Amino acid sequence: MQQNQRDLGLRLLAEASMLEPRVARYRAQYGYALIKETGTRRIAETELQAAISLEPNNASYRVMLAELYKQLGLKRRAEGELERALVADPKNEAARTLLSNLKQK
Repeated sequence: MQQNQRDLGLRLLAEASMLEPRVARYRAQYGYALIKETGTRRIAETELQAAISLEPNNASYRVMLAELYKQLGLKRRAEGELERALVADPKNEAARTLLSNLKQK
């Protein structure tokens, strides 16, 4: 992904997620990579929710899911995930910033 080989990156992340479904990091990164793809947002949500179910106190995964919800226009869901992220990690700057931006609109 960092080398601008998006298709290869998505394929490798999908494979990692499939081969190691209990590794939250793989599920989260795959889901986050899918956010920008319009036809795969449901899969992105599923992957991010799976990562959160594996590591419920990981604020970063909740922020990723909130970003997806924001893109989909689901403001309340995004705010809920960000509030849960801040309970898990009160100093999470990404969660604070995104929540502040959502509340201003």
